[in-house]
Amino acid sequence: MASADAKKTVAAISFHDNKNLSIDIEDVVGIDIGTPQELTPGVWFVDMIIRSDTGNVSLQLTSDSLEKLKTIQSTDR
Repeated sequence: MASADAKKTVAAISFHDNKNLSIDIEDVVGIDIGTPQELTPGVWFVDMIIRSDTGNVSLQLTSDSLEKLKTIQSTDR
């Protein structure tokens, strides 16, 4: 039988009015950000990994500006 930790929810994601997104993640231990890369001319992306005690959530953020993505910083808790 699986342990209690294996059954815990890693993240709860909610979409609101097709314009807003909220993510609840408990016990975050770190956030890692990859190196921004150009996907197509004028479209940039970066990978963000949110690490918690029960698992990880990976997001890919896109932007029309490299400068906007450069402001996102990795953290360690």
